[in-house]
Amino acid sequence: MNELESGFRLSDLTGLLQRRWVIMVIATILGLVAGYLMFASAPPTYSATARVEVEILKSDPGAGGGNAASESVDLGTESDLIKSDDVGNAVREELDLPGDSRSLFRSLTVTTKENSRVLGLTYESGSASRARDTVNAIARAYLAERSKAATSERDRELKALGDDIARAENVLDAANTELDATEPGTSARTQAQAAAQDAQQEYQALLDDRSAYEDLATTSGTLVRKAPLPAAALSKKALGLGVGVFGLLVLAGLGVALLVDRRDSLGGGRRKVERLVPGATIRLMPQAVDRKASPTEVDAAIDRLAVELIDGDSSDRAASVLIVGTQGEPPVALAQELASSLTFAGIPVLFVLAGDSGRELRQAHVIQSFTDLLTGPSITGPVSLPEVAGSGVGVSAPTVTWLRPQGSAEASGLLRRAVVEALISRAGRDGFEAVVFVAATPTRNAAAAALGQWVTKTAVIVEGEGSQPVEQAVSALRESDIDIDEVVWT
Repeated sequence: MNELESGFRLSDLTGLLQRRWVIMVIATILGLVAGYLMFASAPPTYSATARVEVEILKSDPGAGGGNAASESVDLGTESDLIKSDDVGNAVREELDLPGDSRSLFRSLTVTTKENSRVLGLTYESGSASRARDTVNAIARAYLAERSKAATSERDRELKALGDDIARAENVLDAANTELDATEPGTSARTQAQAAAQDAQQEYQALLDDRSAYEDLATTSGTLVRKAPLPAAALSKKALGLGVGVFGLLVLAGLGVALLVDRRDSLGGGRRKVERLVPGATIRLMPQAVDRKASPTEVDAAIDRLAVELIDGDSSDRAASVLIVGTQGEPPVALAQELASSLTFAGIPVLFVLAGDSGRELRQAHVIQSFTDLLTGPSITGPVSLPEVAGSGVGVSAPTVTWLRPQGSAEASGLLRRAVVEALISRAGRDGFEAVVFVAATPTRNAAAAALGQWVTKTAVIVEGEGSQPVEQAVSALRESDIDIDEVVWT
């Protein structure tokens, strides 16, 4: 999958980091500080390890040698037995610990090795002495419980043998008594002697078994190494928490950098607009930079914008200007402010609304057909209208005037090149110094894209803070081969 198919390019990320490196450096520093503080504030962890060797215990002394290859110890089972309730109760009683066996063994880890009868017992705690004492107590309690179980099993077998020996002794006494009662040389004596010998053998075998059980080892194992007092260990949990906090803050910084880059803190899409139209003048009105800008600063900026927009190179022809908004409606609000500034300056300018607007224009002349208008006595409409700017031309110069089509710009013929050029020429003859067309974003209708081809100057008026409408409007004008002279953030 190539970069176009995946929608991601590594160059975009590197470019973002180059443009917003300050934000990323601040986020990285904050992440390092917060991660270190999180790691340093975590309580220390102490880990103590004891080792026990598990002996092979025989429950039957007649089963063969204690080190027979067939005998073994299931260390997995022994690991589970270490965490039994009997061991836990013994440890909690010895160390006077609160809670239950489950909470005690939660910090215990038992490790085994192949072909080895040694178990490793590791206990973690926030106290070094508690970790040492607890793991040693667990090791002792486990060995004691295992020895106790072996001793209990041996004692049970000895008790059973004791009962069997008592019965065998009674049988032997009875056999000897019967033997003494027989006459020598008789068959009865021979039979009595055989019975007495069998009873004696059985009795002696039971005595041997008891002796073997009494000698049976019940030592379950050896504490090979007691746990020493441990030093503080690196807490994996604290380290992971510190790394996690660092990563989150870096990601948050990346998100802020991306947001700032997309919004472009000096106005939506300014960086991309500068790249799309490198020759255009980027103008920031005072209210776009500072929401608390004084009315004097705003008025001065509007006056300067109005004069520079209508400045033309030809003395015999009216200047033609197109101001394009970035929203669905033409930027009438700014156009009215420009008109007020030009009116105050006494500069006659004709404003033409090339689109629909919800903003009321009380002094605008409604034009049904611009073609018919051009053949009339005045460019501003019939002479009977009280606000006609063309009547008495020679007596007084015309003032700033607004024209707007009765329907759409297309239906009124305003988007025809011949009509537009004739309108500009007629406006110059009637005393207007400039004709200013006011249109909405070219992504909504065709007015801006058509008029921009026939005027001498085009200015894009940025309304709102979103970058996408600005980029779309500028891109649409550029695709129509329209040269953009100014981009104004209001």
